[in-house]
Amino acid sequence: MKNRWKLSMLVLSALLQSACGTTTLPEMLEEAPGEEAEPLAAADCAAGNTAALQDLGDDLPDGTGTSVSTMTIKNVGGTGSYDRVTNMLPGVWGQTCPSNACQKAATPVSGALAPFNEEMTVNFRGPMELYDIAVYRPDATSWKRVSSWNRCGSTNLTFFNNLGGNGSGEWTLCGGNSQSYASADAKTAATAPTRFTGKLDNRVEMNILSDQPCNGTGDGSECGFYRGVTRHGWAGAKIFAIRARMPRYTGPITQYYDDVPAIWMLNARVVRTAQYGCNCRGMGSPGGCGELDVAEVIHAQHPMHATSTIYSFEGATGSGSNYFMRPVNESATFIVIFDASGKVQLLRLKADAFDFGDSVATTTVSAWLARTGVTMSLP
Repeated sequence: MKNRWKLSMLVLSALLQSACGTTTLPEMLEEAPGEEAEPLAAADCAAGNTAALQDLGDDLPDGTGTSVSTMTIKNVGGTGSYDRVTNMLPGVWGQTCPSNACQKAATPVSGALAPFNEEMTVNFRGPMELYDIAVYRPDATSWKRVSSWNRCGSTNLTFFNNLGGNGSGEWTLCGGNSQSYASADAKTAATAPTRFTGKLDNRVEMNILSDQPCNGTGDGSECGFYRGVTRHGWAGAKIFAIRARMPRYTGPITQYYDDVPAIWMLNARVVRTAQYGCNCRGMGSPGGCGELDVAEVIHAQHPMHATSTIYSFEGATGSGSNYFMRPVNESATFIVIFDASGKVQLLRLKADAFDFGDSVATTTVSAWLARTGVTMSLP
């Protein structure tokens, strides 16, 4: 049975490569999928590509603030420290969590991109339609794609959510839910890495890491202290490219996270402990390990504004009244460049402005970095 499955996947992989360029599925040929994995279909790929480029109408400013296509953040790095999590006590039923349940230690950092040169994860919240994700790293001649996903398949990328203890990961009294493998729609936890289908419903969140395992456990291991399941993130200089649409939620607005889609990036240490609990997030003293809100719709403000904010041990700064137009009708490609010089460049491009190919020419990256728009700066 397993051999017949491998053969069918080889044939399908060849078909999808023809339809989707160089997208490959090497990891899927190693072992049969988990019980929650869904089979790939060529129709998924074709429909995804068509939907990504479909123009449902123009997205227009609401008359407040300034809609921009480029944001630049300067002086990103520096010398300082943040408090990493070294251990989390699970707690004992019937007892109050001890004051030392979340244990931390100072982590000194220094460099032009610090702490954003450390391993990072990308987070998403619906309502959102995702079509393409790619991560690039620089080499001698260009920027090479090291991870990717589209509705054709996936390479070196794993989907997670924060529902540990319900299929994968863990839940503890003092720590709450750890990270878990995400189901195909990210609404529940899965028992094994599972193919994401491309749609996030209202309020649903997920995040991505590579498929490279973390060797060792505890604070001194490759990925530091973590709970549940995890993988390596992406360190050093890097480019994240994301093609997406953020449709309006038409149901009743009853909670803070109704109709507030977002794309944001965190130090991978955050999701390895507890994204909304014991972690290394923060700004200024005593320091934060790094967060970049790329395109975040804020509750009860302007539903067509996707704002940007950066946080670290150096402090925080944001785009203020400047914003990226929320891509409701016309999907958009967001480019985020963490440049080794200490500059972060954020771009909102048209859906067809980037091909998500194997590599990006250095001339293209240089042109992206040269674009001007709103400029922000950390101290």
